[in-house]
Amino acid sequence: MQFHGAQPLARRDVLLGLSVAQPVPPYFDGLIAAFGAGRVGRFVHLGFWDEPPTPELLVTPGSFARAQLQLNDRLLELADLSDGQRVLDVGCGFGGTLEVVDRRYRHMTLMGLNLDFRQLAICKTLRPRPHNSLHWLQADAGALPLASASVERLLCFEAMFHFASRRQFFLEAARVLAPGGVVAVSDILLQRSAEHPGAPDNALQQAVLQGFGPWPDFWGRDADLNALAASAGLVCTYCCDVADATVPSHIFTAPEGASARDPIGRAAAALALLHRAGRLRYLLARFERPLR
Repeated sequence: MQFHGAQPLARRDVLLGLSVAQPVPPYFDGLIAAFGAGRVGRFVHLGFWDEPPTPELLVTPGSFARAQLQLNDRLLELADLSDGQRVLDVGCGFGGTLEVVDRRYRHMTLMGLNLDFRQLAICKTLRPRPHNSLHWLQADAGALPLASASVERLLCFEAMFHFASRRQFFLEAARVLAPGGVVAVSDILLQRSAEHPGAPDNALQQAVLQGFGPWPDFWGRDADLNALAASAGLVCTYCCDVADATVPSHIFTAPEGASARDPIGRAAAALALLHRAGRLRYLLARFERPLR
């Protein structure tokens, strides 16, 4: 999110026989270029710090990457993975989460799904360990191209807010999940100001959308994850807001001195402002499909 100068990119993808126009968040233009230049790794999400980091720790080389790995590990702990499972990562980014799973487990069928063929091209540079398999799918999170009850674990890491509908995603997740299976997600929810609603919120919304859109349900009108999961037949077994532990990420995603004329820089600064003001919730949650 710290890369500037990108403009929105529209893609037309064939999805289950239908031609659908789908925008790709413009900040990925910069991230893709930075990955190609070796400036960023495969994680494209925020980081997690158990304790508030000291200024010295924050400037240590690799500190953000380690915090990103720690947040990734938190999500994988919720997923309760074990050898021999079929795992789907929806919104798989550059493949970082499945790369970790591939290193740690055996006899896994690992599938990553994304709308953006450029991100999938980066994913395809990964080579699985001999006992695992990796598969990459270009499709929409609201119409998963998988058979019903075909996966034991479904991951969705910091991507749901980009989807056209969280509700439709949960319906699809419940459909493809086998009985007893688990959905583990992280999601960002934003809240309007209770004291000064209106123009300032609208300005922040427009700034974030220019760099980080699509964000269809920006203020979370239909974003009660527990209720959405329940309507799809899933049971919430864990939900925790870790916003405080992730807020130091913006030292890296919205560094001081970034150009205010750059739409990606403005978007990063606006999101950081919302986060530091306590108006951003960062949820880690686990849902299960009952055996019956």
